[in-house]
Amino acid sequence: MAQPQPEERITLDQVLQLVDKLTPEEQEQLRKSLSDKYKRFQQLCDKVEANRIAQGLPRLTEDEILAEVKAIREEMKAERANQSSR
Repeated sequence: MAQPQPEERITLDQVLQLVDKLTPEEQEQLRKSLSDKYKRFQQLCDKVEANRIAQGLPRLTEDEILAEVKAIREEMKAERANQSSR
């Protein structure tokens, strides 16, 4: 069984340097892709907020949201590790 490799971290500066190497057309394609992803994320946030209001639940704090995101990421990381060890 192969051991899962630790995730390599990349900095924002490294990403920006890579983006600078793209052609203008590729940069536009990347911009559109990121914009589309942001729109989908915003729609999800709006849906969650509407459900929260409809159920009379209190607004989540930023710390609570970050904790939830971290928990989900850890869960996904564990699932990937399980799948790669099979």
